[in-house]
Amino acid sequence: MMAGERRLGAALLAAGSSHRFGDDDKLTADFCGMPLGVHTACALPLSLFTHAWAITANAEHPCAHGWREAGFDVHVNPKAETGMGSSVALAASMAMAAQLDGLMIALADMPFVPERHFAALVNAAKDIGPQCIATSAVADTRMPPAIFGSDQFGSLARSSGDSGARGILSKGQVLACSPDWLTDIDTPEALVTARNRIKGR
Repeated sequence: MMAGERRLGAALLAAGSSHRFGDDDKLTADFCGMPLGVHTACALPLSLFTHAWAITANAEHPCAHGWREAGFDVHVNPKAETGMGSSVALAASMAMAAQLDGLMIALADMPFVPERHFAALVNAAKDIGPQCIATSAVADTRMPPAIFGSDQFGSLARSSGDSGARGILSKGQVLACSPDWLTDIDTPEALVTARNRIKGR
């Protein structure tokens, strides 16, 4: 790493319970020849990050091998059942411990986010600096992927419940993107729709 280069981390949140998907784990569902939960890991441009973590509820998750193959260290969130906020808090705590300058939060059930959007978020973090909050959005709804400067880590580390970093995102800069990119797959019906979209290309 060159002198003056920012140290950035990427956290892939994959500890959700998939209640809306039924009895199956949505992240293990086949999507274009690989598990759904591995797509975002492969899209993230890890050359831009010094640390990459996949946060899961189970170290033996079926996607764990794919995450490691993509360059991620797998970390277990022991409080996963309390909601996404606990995974955000764990990621922020690890970012603080590693003395990083910024942290990307991405979701493992959003397979359509392209590499160029992640790169644009990284550029925003470099431009804005420690106070950065840069987020994706559909209409007026802000959501991951998002990136945060080190000044935000303390607030992120206090995240709890299912809201994740939503309160902090409300203060952020929005990066324009296609609504299709931010499709998250929470139900079997959504998975079928996503597969059909790929077939229609």
